[in-house]
Amino acid sequence: MEVAKGIHRLSGGVVNFYLLEDGGKLTLLDAGAPGDWQLLVRSVAEIGRSLDDLEAVLLTHAHSDHTGFAERARTSAAVRVWIHREDEAIAKGGKQPKNEAGIGRYLLRVEAYRTLFGLLFRGGVKIVPIHEVSTFADGETLDVPGRPRVVHVPGHTPGCSALFLESRRAVVTGDSLVTRNPFTGRVGPQVAPDGLNRDTAQALRSLDALAALPADLLLPGHGDPWTEGPVEAVRRARAAGPS
Repeated sequence: MEVAKGIHRLSGGVVNFYLLEDGGKLTLLDAGAPGDWQLLVRSVAEIGRSLDDLEAVLLTHAHSDHTGFAERARTSAAVRVWIHREDEAIAKGGKQPKNEAGIGRYLLRVEAYRTLFGLLFRGGVKIVPIHEVSTFADGETLDVPGRPRVVHVPGHTPGCSALFLESRRAVVTGDSLVTRNPFTGRVGPQVAPDGLNRDTAQALRSLDALAALPADLLLPGHGDPWTEGPVEAVRRARAAGPS
């Protein structure tokens, strides 16, 4: 689904990732779960492009439902994969540290089962190691189609980053700000649940960086696009608090 000119939202049902067209070339923003590879292939064909047009894969953070098929894209399409340097080791297959809370507290929630079984079905509960990774840093504008600017928003993971598409007035927030809670089902702007965050208090503080962006459209990793601007999204996320 095209959510803005040249920005396509792809989703297998649990997590969103985005395909960006610019000058006849493509940048992939996040890589879904491993089982979402064919969704990418179909989507590229549907917009009249081929994998030869894909020039880069940018990852908002190193969780398995966002790194997904990145290694397959790297080898099949011969593209570079980028991630914040703080998440590089995990993306390469390093040990995933414990989150702030366990998932047991969510097991009475239907949404938690929907998310977990959806990821199991798509092979998205464990990172497929990415053997060659390039890294970016806060404030860097990447020389790839669309020229996204990196906005470091740690808390969900140490390297969690949003990708600001200034010319489109849009920002891919990954899981720094979502509009559907993948464990509770709550709808509306919020940070991810404690069971998926390294540091929820830090995630809430990091929202300042999103509020400062001159964007009209927020594109989260979970939930529908947000069109009421980042200031209102951040206000509501802070009001919602931890979960």
